[in-house]
Amino acid sequence: MHSGIKWCGAITLLVAGCGGTEPTNQWQASLDLAGGPLRFALEFDLAAGSGRVCSGSMCQELSSVAQVGDSIILEIGDYAATIVARPRGDSLIGEYRNVGNRGPRVISFRARRGAWPAETEVPASLAGKWNATYFREDGGTSPRVFYFEETERGLEGTIVSNTGDYGRFWGRAEADSFSMAHFDGSFVYMLTGTIRGDTLEGLFHAGARSQSRWKAVRATEGGEPHLRDRMELTRVVAPEPFRFSFPDLDGRIVTSEDERFQGKVVLIDIFGSWCPTCHDAAPSIVQFYRDYRDRGLEVVGLAYEVTGDSAIDNAQVRRYRDKFGIEFPLLLAGINVTSATAATLPQLEGFTAYPTAIFIGRDGLVRKIHAGFMGPATGAQHGRLIREFAALIEELLQEPV
Repeated sequence: MHSGIKWCGAITLLVAGCGGTEPTNQWQASLDLAGGPLRFALEFDLAAGSGRVCSGSMCQELSSVAQVGDSIILEIGDYAATIVARPRGDSLIGEYRNVGNRGPRVISFRARRGAWPAETEVPASLAGKWNATYFREDGGTSPRVFYFEETERGLEGTIVSNTGDYGRFWGRAEADSFSMAHFDGSFVYMLTGTIRGDTLEGLFHAGARSQSRWKAVRATEGGEPHLRDRMELTRVVAPEPFRFSFPDLDGRIVTSEDERFQGKVVLIDIFGSWCPTCHDAAPSIVQFYRDYRDRGLEVVGLAYEVTGDSAIDNAQVRRYRDKFGIEFPLLLAGINVTSATAATLPQLEGFTAYPTAIFIGRDGLVRKIHAGFMGPATGAQHGRLIREFAALIEELLQEPV
Protein backbone atom coordinates (compact mmCIF):
# COMPACT_ATOMS: atom_id res chain seq x y z
CA MET A 1 0.00 0.00 0.00
CA HIS A 2 1.20 3.50 -0.84
CA SER A 3 0.27 6.68 0.97
CA GLY A 4 -2.82 8.36 -0.46
CA ILE A 5 -3.77 5.49 -2.75
CA LYS A 6 -5.25 2.03 -2.29
CA TRP A 7 -4.25 -0.94 -4.41
CA CYS A 8 -7.23 -3.20 -5.09
CA GLY A 9 -6.12 -6.33 -6.92
CA ALA A 10 -3.89 -5.48 -9.84
CA ILE A 11 -4.97 -1.88 -10.40
CA THR A 12 -4.82 1.51 -8.73
CA LEU A 13 -8.38 2.34 -7.76
CA LEU A 14 -9.01 5.96 -6.83
CA VAL A 15 -12.18 5.21 -4.91
CA ALA A 16 -13.16 5.31 -1.26
CA GLY A 17 -15.09 2.08 -1.79
CA CYS A 18 -11.86 0.08 -1.61
CA GLY A 19 -11.44 1.22 1.96
CA GLY A 20 -8.36 2.94 3.35
CA THR A 21 -6.96 6.39 2.87
CA GLU A 22 -8.11 9.53 1.10
CA PRO A 23 -7.62 9.12 -2.67
CA THR A 24 -5.00 11.04 -4.63
CA ASN A 25 -6.07 11.68 -8.23
CA GLN A 26 -3.34 13.91 -9.62
CA TRP A 27 -0.75 12.48 -11.97
CA GLN A 28 2.40 13.75 -13.67
CA ALA A 29 1.64 12.45 -17.16
CA SER A 30 3.59 12.47 -20.40
CA LEU A 31 3.49 11.23 -23.97
CA ASP A 32 6.74 9.87 -25.42
CA LEU A 33 7.57 11.83 -28.57
CA ALA A 34 10.66 11.45 -30.71
CA GLY A 35 11.90 14.77 -29.33
CA GLY A 36 11.34 13.85 -25.68
CA PRO A 37 8.44 13.65 -23.21
CA LEU A 38 5.42 15.89 -23.71
CA ARG A 39 4.32 16.74 -20.17
CA PHE A 40 0.73 17.37 -19.13
CA ALA A 41 -1.36 17.18 -15.97
CA LEU A 42 -3.84 14.34 -15.54
CA GLU A 43 -6.58 14.13 -12.92
CA PHE A 44 -9.21 11.42 -12.64
CA ASP A 45 -11.56 9.81 -10.15
CA LEU A 46 -12.56 6.27 -11.02
CA ALA A 47 -15.48 6.28 -8.58
CA ALA A 48 -17.02 9.35 -10.20
CA GLY A 49 -16.01 8.23 -13.71
CA SER A 50 -14.62 11.68 -14.48
CA GLY A 51 -11.38 13.55 -14.91
CA ARG A 52 -9.46 15.93 -17.14
CA VAL A 53 -6.16 16.57 -18.91
CA CYS A 54 -4.60 20.02 -18.57
CA SER A 55 -1.95 22.09 -20.31
CA GLY A 56 -1.38 24.91 -17.85
CA SER A 57 -4.62 26.79 -17.28
CA MET A 58 -6.53 25.08 -20.11
CA CYS A 59 -8.19 21.71 -19.46
CA GLN A 60 -10.11 19.11 -21.48
CA GLU A 61 -12.69 17.04 -19.65
CA LEU A 62 -12.56 13.26 -19.90
CA SER A 63 -15.88 11.86 -21.08
CA SER A 64 -15.54 8.69 -18.98
CA VAL A 65 -13.16 6.84 -16.69
CA ALA A 66 -13.60 3.10 -16.15
CA GLN A 67 -11.78 -0.05 -15.10
CA VAL A 68 -11.72 -2.86 -17.66
CA GLY A 69 -9.78 -5.89 -16.50
CA ASP A 70 -6.39 -4.72 -15.29
CA SER A 71 -6.57 -1.40 -17.16
CA ILE A 72 -7.97 2.06 -16.59
CA ILE A 73 -9.71 3.43 -19.68
CA LEU A 74 -9.70 7.22 -19.97
CA GLU A 75 -12.00 8.35 -22.77
CA ILE A 76 -11.75 11.75 -24.47
CA GLY A 77 -14.96 11.40 -26.40
CA ASP A 78 -14.88 14.84 -28.04
CA TYR A 79 -11.98 13.66 -30.19
CA ALA A 80 -12.62 9.90 -30.33
CA ALA A 81 -9.45 9.46 -28.27
CA THR A 82 -8.51 7.05 -25.47
CA ILE A 83 -5.75 6.57 -22.93
CA VAL A 84 -5.43 2.95 -21.79
CA ALA A 85 -3.26 2.74 -18.64
CA ARG A 86 -2.01 -0.18 -16.57
CA PRO A 87 -0.26 -0.08 -13.16
CA ARG A 88 3.47 -0.62 -12.97
CA GLY A 89 4.66 -0.21 -9.40
CA ASP A 90 3.66 3.30 -8.38
CA SER A 91 3.11 4.43 -11.96
CA LEU A 92 0.78 4.02 -14.92
CA ILE A 93 2.03 2.81 -18.30
CA GLY A 94 0.00 2.62 -21.48
CA GLU A 95 -0.98 4.20 -24.76
CA TYR A 96 -2.81 7.21 -26.09
CA ARG A 97 -4.88 6.52 -29.21
CA ASN A 98 -7.10 8.56 -31.44
CA VAL A 99 -8.79 7.89 -34.73
CA GLY A 100 -6.24 9.79 -36.86
CA ASN A 101 -6.50 11.00 -40.45
CA ARG A 102 -4.71 7.99 -41.89
CA GLY A 103 -5.70 5.31 -39.41
CA PRO A 104 -5.29 5.14 -35.64
CA ARG A 105 -2.53 7.22 -34.08
CA VAL A 106 -0.78 5.53 -31.12
CA ILE A 107 1.69 7.22 -28.73
CA SER A 108 3.23 5.73 -25.59
CA PHE A 109 1.87 7.16 -22.32
CA ARG A 110 3.17 7.10 -18.76
CA ALA A 111 2.33 8.81 -15.48
CA ARG A 112 3.32 8.89 -11.83
CA ARG A 113 1.37 10.07 -8.83
CA GLY A 114 1.37 13.72 -7.82
CA ALA A 115 1.10 17.16 -9.39
CA TRP A 116 3.84 18.65 -11.51
CA PRO A 117 5.80 21.20 -9.47
CA ALA A 118 5.24 24.86 -10.31
CA GLU A 119 8.36 26.21 -11.99
CA THR A 120 7.67 29.91 -12.15
CA GLU A 121 11.12 31.23 -13.01
CA VAL A 122 10.83 32.44 -16.61
CA PRO A 123 13.82 34.41 -17.92
CA ALA A 124 13.02 38.02 -18.79
CA SER A 125 14.88 37.38 -22.04
CA LEU A 126 12.16 34.85 -23.02
CA ALA A 127 8.89 36.50 -21.93
CA GLY A 128 6.96 38.41 -24.57
CA LYS A 129 6.14 38.16 -28.26
CA TRP A 130 8.39 36.59 -30.90
CA ASN A 131 8.17 36.41 -34.69
CA ALA A 132 9.12 32.88 -35.72
CA THR A 133 9.85 31.23 -39.05
CA TYR A 134 9.37 27.51 -39.58
CA PHE A 135 11.60 25.77 -42.11
CA ARG A 136 9.85 23.02 -44.07
CA GLU A 137 11.47 19.93 -45.53
CA ASP A 138 10.61 21.11 -49.05
CA GLY A 139 12.75 24.20 -48.52
CA GLY A 140 9.83 26.55 -47.93
CA THR A 141 9.09 28.62 -44.86
CA SER A 142 5.97 29.57 -42.92
CA PRO A 143 5.46 32.25 -40.24
CA ARG A 144 4.35 31.86 -36.63
CA VAL A 145 4.12 34.16 -33.64
CA PHE A 146 5.09 32.88 -30.17
CA TYR A 147 3.78 34.34 -26.92
CA PHE A 148 5.53 33.50 -23.63
CA GLU A 149 4.57 34.57 -20.11
CA GLU A 150 5.28 33.67 -16.51
CA THR A 151 2.27 32.48 -14.52
CA GLU A 152 1.70 30.78 -11.18
CA ARG A 153 1.94 27.46 -13.06
CA GLY A 154 5.24 28.30 -14.72
CA LEU A 155 5.89 29.05 -18.38
CA GLU A 156 2.69 29.43 -20.41
CA GLY A 157 1.84 30.84 -23.80
CA THR A 158 0.59 30.01 -27.25
CA ILE A 159 1.57 29.76 -30.90
CA VAL A 160 -0.34 31.67 -33.57
CA SER A 161 -0.21 30.96 -37.30
CA ASN A 162 -1.88 32.60 -40.28
CA THR A 163 -4.95 30.50 -39.51
CA GLY A 164 -5.31 30.88 -35.74
CA ASP A 165 -3.84 29.65 -32.50
CA TYR A 166 -2.67 26.23 -31.33
CA GLY A 167 -4.22 26.42 -27.86
CA ARG A 168 -2.61 26.99 -24.47
CA PHE A 169 0.94 25.72 -24.00
CA TRP A 170 2.57 24.99 -20.65
CA GLY A 171 6.11 24.10 -19.70
CA ARG A 172 9.30 25.31 -18.09
CA ALA A 173 12.47 27.27 -18.75
CA GLU A 174 15.87 26.23 -17.46
CA ALA A 175 19.00 28.34 -17.97
CA ASP A 176 19.04 29.15 -21.70
CA SER A 177 16.58 26.46 -22.84
CA PHE A 178 12.84 25.93 -22.60
CA SER A 179 10.16 23.39 -23.40
CA MET A 180 6.39 23.83 -23.52
CA ALA A 181 3.59 21.63 -24.79
CA HIS A 182 -0.09 21.38 -25.58
CA PHE A 183 -2.18 18.22 -25.31
CA ASP A 184 -5.97 18.21 -25.32
CA GLY A 185 -6.79 14.74 -26.63
CA SER A 186 -6.48 15.80 -30.27
CA PHE A 187 -3.57 18.22 -30.72
CA VAL A 188 -0.19 16.79 -29.65
CA TYR A 189 2.27 19.70 -29.84
CA MET A 190 5.58 20.49 -28.16
CA LEU A 191 7.88 23.46 -28.64
CA THR A 192 11.52 23.20 -27.54
CA GLY A 193 14.11 25.88 -27.94
CA THR A 194 17.26 27.68 -26.89
CA ILE A 195 17.75 31.35 -26.06
CA ARG A 196 20.64 32.82 -28.04
CA GLY A 197 20.82 36.50 -27.12
CA ASP A 198 18.03 38.31 -28.94
CA THR A 199 17.06 35.27 -31.00
CA LEU A 200 15.49 31.89 -30.30
CA GLU A 201 15.86 28.64 -32.22
CA GLY A 202 14.60 25.11 -31.78
CA LEU A 203 12.15 22.45 -32.91
CA PHE A 204 8.37 22.21 -33.11
CA HIS A 205 7.11 18.66 -32.52
CA ALA A 206 3.71 17.55 -33.85
CA GLY A 207 2.56 14.04 -32.96
CA ALA A 208 4.99 11.26 -32.13
CA ARG A 209 7.59 11.90 -34.82
CA SER A 210 7.06 15.06 -36.89
CA GLN A 211 9.58 17.85 -36.22
CA SER A 212 10.08 21.27 -37.81
CA ARG A 213 13.09 23.51 -37.29
CA TRP A 214 12.39 27.17 -36.47
CA LYS A 215 14.09 30.46 -35.60
CA ALA A 216 12.56 33.53 -33.98
CA VAL A 217 13.37 37.18 -33.29
CA ARG A 218 11.67 39.43 -30.77
CA ALA A 219 8.67 41.26 -32.22
CA THR A 220 8.85 45.05 -32.20
CA GLU A 221 5.96 47.47 -31.85
CA GLY A 222 4.99 49.08 -35.13
CA GLY A 223 6.96 46.66 -37.25
CA GLU A 224 5.73 44.94 -40.38
CA PRO A 225 2.99 42.36 -39.68
CA HIS A 226 4.52 38.89 -39.49
CA LEU A 227 1.24 37.11 -40.27
CA ARG A 228 -1.21 37.70 -43.09
CA ASP A 229 -4.67 39.17 -42.69
CA ARG A 230 -6.96 36.17 -42.12
CA MET A 231 -9.73 37.88 -44.09
CA GLU A 232 -7.54 37.68 -47.20
CA LEU A 233 -6.39 34.05 -47.18
CA THR A 234 -9.51 32.53 -48.76
CA ARG A 235 -11.47 34.16 -51.56
CA VAL A 236 -14.48 33.52 -53.81
CA VAL A 237 -13.77 32.78 -57.45
CA ALA A 238 -16.64 34.89 -58.88
CA PRO A 239 -19.24 37.35 -57.53
CA GLU A 240 -22.23 35.02 -57.64
CA PRO A 241 -24.50 33.56 -54.92
CA PHE A 242 -22.70 31.02 -52.76
CA ARG A 243 -24.03 27.47 -53.14
CA PHE A 244 -23.88 24.34 -51.00
CA SER A 245 -25.78 21.05 -50.84
CA PHE A 246 -25.02 18.38 -48.23
CA PRO A 247 -26.93 15.92 -45.99
CA ASP A 248 -27.81 16.80 -42.42
CA LEU A 249 -27.40 14.38 -39.53
CA ASP A 250 -30.69 12.69 -40.42
CA GLY A 251 -29.73 12.23 -44.07
CA ARG A 252 -31.90 15.05 -45.45
CA ILE A 253 -30.27 17.23 -48.10
CA VAL A 254 -29.97 20.88 -47.08
CA THR A 255 -29.08 23.40 -49.79
CA SER A 256 -28.44 27.11 -50.12
CA GLU A 257 -31.66 27.27 -52.16
CA ASP A 258 -33.83 26.27 -49.18
CA GLU A 259 -36.43 28.82 -48.12
CA ARG A 260 -34.88 29.35 -44.65
CA PHE A 261 -31.80 30.99 -46.19
CA GLN A 262 -33.52 33.30 -48.70
CA GLY A 263 -33.14 36.99 -47.90
CA LYS A 264 -31.16 36.15 -44.77
CA VAL A 265 -27.66 36.92 -43.61
CA VAL A 266 -25.92 33.53 -43.50
CA LEU A 267 -22.86 32.52 -41.51
CA ILE A 268 -21.29 29.29 -42.78
CA ASP A 269 -19.02 27.58 -40.29
CA ILE A 270 -16.58 25.16 -41.95
CA PHE A 271 -15.49 22.97 -39.04
CA GLY A 272 -14.56 19.51 -37.83
CA SER A 273 -15.50 17.83 -34.57
CA TRP A 274 -11.85 16.61 -34.37
CA CYS A 275 -10.58 20.21 -34.29
CA PRO A 276 -10.01 21.84 -30.86
CA THR A 277 -9.91 25.29 -32.47
CA CYS A 278 -13.40 24.60 -33.83
CA HIS A 279 -14.49 23.73 -30.29
CA ASP A 280 -13.08 27.10 -29.20
CA ALA A 281 -15.09 28.89 -31.90
CA ALA A 282 -18.40 27.05 -31.39
CA PRO A 283 -19.67 28.88 -28.26
CA SER A 284 -19.36 32.26 -30.00
CA ILE A 285 -21.11 31.04 -33.13
CA VAL A 286 -23.92 29.57 -31.05
CA GLN A 287 -24.27 32.90 -29.23
CA PHE A 288 -24.38 34.84 -32.50
CA TYR A 289 -27.24 32.63 -33.67
CA ARG A 290 -29.19 33.14 -30.45
CA ASP A 291 -28.61 36.89 -30.47
CA TYR A 292 -29.38 37.60 -34.13
CA ARG A 293 -31.67 34.91 -35.55
CA ASP A 294 -34.81 36.96 -34.85
CA ARG A 295 -33.28 39.76 -36.93
CA GLY A 296 -32.50 37.56 -39.91
CA LEU A 297 -29.30 35.59 -39.24
CA GLU A 298 -29.05 31.96 -40.27
CA VAL A 299 -26.10 29.71 -39.46
CA VAL A 300 -25.14 26.39 -41.03
CA GLY A 301 -22.18 24.21 -40.10
CA LEU A 302 -20.33 22.19 -42.75
CA ALA A 303 -18.55 19.30 -41.03
CA TYR A 304 -15.39 17.85 -42.56
CA GLU A 305 -14.59 14.77 -40.54
CA VAL A 306 -11.76 12.29 -40.13
CA THR A 307 -12.87 8.86 -41.31
CA GLY A 308 -15.28 9.33 -44.19
CA ASP A 309 -17.42 6.62 -42.57
CA SER A 310 -20.80 8.31 -42.17
CA ALA A 311 -21.75 6.23 -39.11
CA ILE A 312 -18.60 7.20 -37.19
CA ASP A 313 -18.52 10.80 -38.39
CA ASN A 314 -22.23 11.31 -37.77
CA ALA A 315 -21.86 10.17 -34.15
CA GLN A 316 -18.96 12.58 -33.54
CA VAL A 317 -20.83 15.52 -35.05
CA ARG A 318 -23.91 14.69 -32.96
CA ARG A 319 -21.70 14.73 -29.88
CA TYR A 320 -20.32 18.11 -30.96
CA ARG A 321 -23.87 19.42 -31.50
CA ASP A 322 -25.02 18.27 -28.08
CA LYS A 323 -21.92 19.59 -26.30
CA PHE A 324 -22.59 23.15 -27.45
CA GLY A 325 -26.41 23.05 -27.65
CA ILE A 326 -26.33 23.81 -31.38
CA GLU A 327 -29.78 24.55 -32.85
CA PHE A 328 -28.79 25.36 -36.44
CA PRO A 329 -28.21 22.61 -39.05
CA LEU A 330 -24.92 20.71 -39.16
CA LEU A 331 -24.20 19.01 -42.48
CA LEU A 332 -21.79 16.17 -43.26
CA ALA A 333 -19.78 17.73 -46.05
CA GLY A 334 -16.68 15.55 -46.47
CA ILE A 335 -13.29 14.66 -45.01
CA ASN A 336 -10.76 16.92 -43.32
CA VAL A 337 -8.18 17.15 -46.07
CA THR A 338 -7.90 20.73 -47.32
CA SER A 339 -7.74 19.72 -50.98
CA ALA A 340 -10.79 17.47 -50.59
CA THR A 341 -12.68 20.21 -48.76
CA ALA A 342 -11.81 22.70 -51.49
CA ALA A 343 -13.12 20.28 -54.12
CA THR A 344 -16.56 20.23 -52.46
CA LEU A 345 -16.68 24.06 -52.40
CA PRO A 346 -15.42 25.02 -55.89
CA GLN A 347 -16.43 28.65 -55.45
CA LEU A 348 -13.63 29.08 -52.89
CA GLU A 349 -10.00 29.73 -53.72
CA GLY A 350 -7.17 29.33 -51.22
CA PHE A 351 -9.04 27.30 -48.61
CA THR A 352 -6.58 26.49 -45.84
CA ALA A 353 -8.11 26.35 -42.35
CA TYR A 354 -10.55 24.67 -40.01
CA PRO A 355 -12.57 26.51 -38.89
CA THR A 356 -13.31 29.00 -41.64
CA ALA A 357 -16.22 31.44 -41.32
CA ILE A 358 -18.02 32.63 -44.46
CA PHE A 359 -20.27 35.70 -44.09
CA ILE A 360 -22.99 35.96 -46.74
CA GLY A 361 -25.23 38.98 -47.30
CA ARG A 362 -28.99 38.96 -47.83
CA ASP A 363 -28.37 38.88 -51.60
CA GLY A 364 -26.54 35.54 -51.30
CA LEU A 365 -23.12 37.01 -52.09
CA VAL A 366 -20.05 36.35 -49.96
CA ARG A 367 -18.92 39.51 -48.17
CA LYS A 368 -16.11 38.21 -45.95
CA ILE A 369 -14.22 34.98 -45.33
CA HIS A 370 -12.21 34.56 -42.14
CA ALA A 371 -9.71 31.67 -42.11
CA GLY A 372 -9.08 30.11 -38.71
CA PHE A 373 -9.99 31.40 -35.27
CA MET A 374 -8.28 33.07 -32.33
CA GLY A 375 -9.27 31.07 -29.24
CA PRO A 376 -9.27 31.97 -25.53
CA ALA A 377 -5.54 31.16 -25.29
CA THR A 378 -4.84 34.37 -27.24
CA GLY A 379 -6.43 36.60 -24.59
CA ALA A 380 -7.27 40.05 -25.95
CA GLN A 381 -7.04 38.88 -29.55
CA HIS A 382 -9.89 36.44 -28.91
CA GLY A 383 -12.16 39.17 -27.58
CA ARG A 384 -11.26 41.50 -30.43
CA LEU A 385 -12.13 38.87 -33.05
CA ILE A 386 -15.54 38.19 -31.46
CA ARG A 387 -16.30 41.91 -31.56
CA GLU A 388 -15.25 42.10 -35.21
CA PHE A 389 -17.53 39.19 -36.12
CA ALA A 390 -20.44 40.77 -34.25
CA ALA A 391 -19.90 44.14 -35.96
CA LEU A 392 -19.82 42.45 -39.38
CA ILE A 393 -23.07 40.58 -38.66
CA GLU A 394 -24.72 43.82 -37.50
CA GLU A 395 -23.58 45.57 -40.69
CA LEU A 396 -24.97 42.83 -42.92
CA LEU A 397 -28.28 42.66 -41.06
CA GLN A 398 -28.85 46.38 -41.70
CA GLU A 399 -28.78 45.87 -45.47
CA PRO A 400 -32.19 45.73 -47.19
CA VAL A 401 -33.65 42.40 -48.18
